[in-house]
Amino acid sequence: MTLSYILADLRRNLRRTLTTVVGITVGVGLFCGVLFFIDGLTASMTQRSVSALTIDMQRIVQGTAGNGVRLHQTVEQTGEPGVGQVVLTVSNRGRFPAHEVTVRSQPQPGVTFKKGSAFLDGRPLPASGGANPLAAGSTGAGLNLGTLASGGHHRITYQIAIDTTAQPQSVRSSVSTSETVSPVPANRPAETPLAELAAKLAGVRGVAAAEPLSIGALPDSSIGASGHLAPGPGRVFGFEPGFARRHQDIRLRTGSWRPDAAVVSAEVADELAIAVGDTVTLDLPDGRRIHLPVSGTADFSRARTLFTSRRGGDLETFQYTPLSVAVSSGLFADRIQPAYERALRIRNDFKTPPIREVDLTLDREALDADPQTALTQTQAVADAVMQVAPYQDDYLLDNISNTLSVAVADSAAAKRLFVFLGVPGALLAAMLSAYAGNVLAETQRREHAVLRIRGASRRQLLRMLALHTTLITAAGSVVGLAVGYLATRQLLGAQSLARARTTDLLTSAALGTLAGFVATGLALYLTARRSVDREINEDRAAYLRRAPLWRRLHVDLLIVTVVVIGTTVALTLGAFAGAPGSVYFGRGVDLNLKLLLLPLAAWVGGSLVAARFISTALGRLDPGSRADLQPLRWRLAQLNIGRRPWPIANAAALVTLIVALLTTLATFTASYDQAKSEDARFATGADLRVTQAAGAQPQLDISDSTRLTSKAVPQATPVIFATSNVILTSARTSDPANLAAVDPHGYQAIAPLHDEHFVDSTSSRALSKIASDPHAVLLSEEMATFLKVRTGDDLDVLLARSTQHQRTVHLHVVGLFTRLPGFPEGADAVIDLHTFARAVPSQTPDFFLANAATNTDGALDAAVHALEGPPAARYDLHIDTRRTNLSSDQSSLAALNIKGLVALDSGFALGMASIASGLFVFGLLLHRRREYATLRAQGCEARSILWWILAETGAVSIGGALAGIPVGIVMGTYFVHVLQPLFVLSPPLVVPFSAALIPAGVVIVAGGAAAMLGHWLVQRLDPAELLRDG
Repeated sequence: MTLSYILADLRRNLRRTLTTVVGITVGVGLFCGVLFFIDGLTASMTQRSVSALTIDMQRIVQGTAGNGVRLHQTVEQTGEPGVGQVVLTVSNRGRFPAHEVTVRSQPQPGVTFKKGSAFLDGRPLPASGGANPLAAGSTGAGLNLGTLASGGHHRITYQIAIDTTAQPQSVRSSVSTSETVSPVPANRPAETPLAELAAKLAGVRGVAAAEPLSIGALPDSSIGASGHLAPGPGRVFGFEPGFARRHQDIRLRTGSWRPDAAVVSAEVADELAIAVGDTVTLDLPDGRRIHLPVSGTADFSRARTLFTSRRGGDLETFQYTPLSVAVSSGLFADRIQPAYERALRIRNDFKTPPIREVDLTLDREALDADPQTALTQTQAVADAVMQVAPYQDDYLLDNISNTLSVAVADSAAAKRLFVFLGVPGALLAAMLSAYAGNVLAETQRREHAVLRIRGASRRQLLRMLALHTTLITAAGSVVGLAVGYLATRQLLGAQSLARARTTDLLTSAALGTLAGFVATGLALYLTARRSVDREINEDRAAYLRRAPLWRRLHVDLLIVTVVVIGTTVALTLGAFAGAPGSVYFGRGVDLNLKLLLLPLAAWVGGSLVAARFISTALGRLDPGSRADLQPLRWRLAQLNIGRRPWPIANAAALVTLIVALLTTLATFTASYDQAKSEDARFATGADLRVTQAAGAQPQLDISDSTRLTSKAVPQATPVIFATSNVILTSARTSDPANLAAVDPHGYQAIAPLHDEHFVDSTSSRALSKIASDPHAVLLSEEMATFLKVRTGDDLDVLLARSTQHQRTVHLHVVGLFTRLPGFPEGADAVIDLHTFARAVPSQTPDFFLANAATNTDGALDAAVHALEGPPAARYDLHIDTRRTNLSSDQSSLAALNIKGLVALDSGFALGMASIASGLFVFGLLLHRRREYATLRAQGCEARSILWWILAETGAVSIGGALAGIPVGIVMGTYFVHVLQPLFVLSPPLVVPFSAALIPAGVVIVAGGAAAMLGHWLVQRLDPAELLRDG
């Protein structure tokens, strides 16, 4: 019977029911939408984090391909009880003699060496005091057999005394040579050839491709043609055509890849004046010269796959060698690798063996969307990779697992961040439900009174209220779940949500619906229950005159005080600084998300303080018994507003919360986008970074900036820069360094310089010093510390290091800096471009920095179009822009889809604002029924009633909107400061007032529309209904 009564009541008061259901739908929809958004966004975190990787894994082969020295061990029975014989056979199956061949063999505990039993090739081995000659001395030094020729072998035997049956594990033996890094255990299988190893690794589950790569360093003037040698060091690579096709940074300019020929770099082709069909010579480390036909020319200048350092000291540093030659893997193994081994064994004067590795590309589509699960997958692949030929002393560079480990931390931080960004919406939903509960309670007073007269007890009323609330909340939650999913699908796209795991989506659906159901339902129930617990007249009087509980307890002032104290402590401790993430160091970004409690507290506290001021201001509007000449319409409006300030203030507080949230999101988004743009521009060095392709003709020099300028590209400046291109020498030490040579005036005009990046100086003053002094150099603070120099000290700089033009110049330090734009690899020193040009004959810049006409995307597109079209197109330019060139070592959090979440929050928040305005007007109709009826009976015009409704609604909408903007700016400021570690530069606070005014305007318009609707409803009701006690 109770359920039937509740259902009938819901149908009878359909508008009230629908209004409440819509409010709950919006709240639950927002909470579910945020959770779905997080699932969809983190589902793409795996692919986003690994997209920039050029090589997923690298198995570096430690051994020397031609090392054929092997040790075979057996333990035989001698026929004598407890005595066995160890037989060691050391042989050289390699192509070259092995030097300093040393055999070490030592019985393990429980096994002892029998004195005088050791023989070498049938001859007794002398031993001091009868000790084991194969492990003599405290260090256990082995037996040095000297040089072992190719094909040679030795047989060593000795006897051991054992307690049990002899096993091979009873004795540990190994062999080493001067050519091997570490001893080779006995009975180890022969090293697997690189091509064969690659083929085996390609069969590992999860590996999409495995390709051999060999890299050999060539001494100065080793590459030539027709008797002419190209000055400078060189490199020779061995890889297959498929490797080049897979890595787009290797650009074949002319010709083709052939297994019996060489592809030379554009710089080699220009220097030696050779083309396809000619012959190139390589002077190899063993003194031999090989002749190779040229089948093509290529641009290797951007091939990070080939020139990224594999050494620990400068791992992943791009170190380009212009003079480079590429051959097939087979040709490298047959003709080039033996030369390095020969040099190492015969001449023993070449200490840089080739790098041999297998580059692995994983099946990225098979990786799980969740970074933690994907990390587990890649680590399993890494383990399987190292299980292939596990006896080799190889090591693995697991780049993809390192990147995913950072993505795991970033994903967790992103989830917490988005939850914090979504929490205000969830709180708004609960507050809106509470406000709706207050209004709903007013509509139910008459029904409750009638039920009390008919004998209903308080317990029955509470049971009916609980059932009533449950039905409304359940309906709103189900609809809200669907609305939240559809809204997120629209924003992210079906593909993003499809990548998310079904279990994650179901969990989010259950959690969002349950949390929304509990939050909104509880708020709705508690506010309605208070009405049941009070007498009707007492409740009404409290609603009109009594200040709310938060005002009586001064909760607003308490929250503001806590925020001020918390902010002061955080600033004192430097808590906002956090720790930036680094893929290189495998470190995720450290966001102190606990600090996000401060903006949430500021949001609530600021809105309550605003409500306090609004109520105080409205209370002063009560004209009382003052006699003045104001129009009656205005005096009645003052009377209505001034005697009922708290209902208006409470509604205004809700509007303040909504507008503040929208202002916060607009401020946060604008600041986030601006910070990303500034970081990208700082990494690029300008709007555009223009690099001429290697070998392009005509070649641009440092005086050709004007050839790139146009109306769309008004400024350009040349830059000479490379990693480890100089050696800096102070009075105490020296070190290779990255030197940049710039035109001080052009660089200052184009690059986004910041004075805080210069020590005890400004950017303009520091650059003017190197412009006016040809012997001046700016030094990074880190390099100055290493070299132990200060401003004013002298420095020797070896320019054009390892080239035919290298030259030492004497400079003095005129200033220090911490970082400079345009050099994401890090610049250690800066000099005037003309100083470099006077010392080094080369006039070719490494790149140009250029700016678009304005700082807009349209102007940037126009600039790119101008450089790609005539006449600049004939220079064969590669263009990087600030829009795409984010620093590769930045956290993946710096590329999150913040705008999508903002759109989600904003849409639902604006819906809440409209609903709040409607609820306020609906409440007005309940409380003003007698007044409106009396005024109409006395001949009051309809437009006067409209004026009064508009006045009260306007006080709510305008007051809340005006208060919400500053509260939102304060809240946004906190959010921006918490996210500092995401970016290279300190993120700026950008307040888009136009974007902030839009929600304020929407709230005001929604309030006006609600007032008009309320007036229309008043006009439709008959006098008897209006006179009935609400």
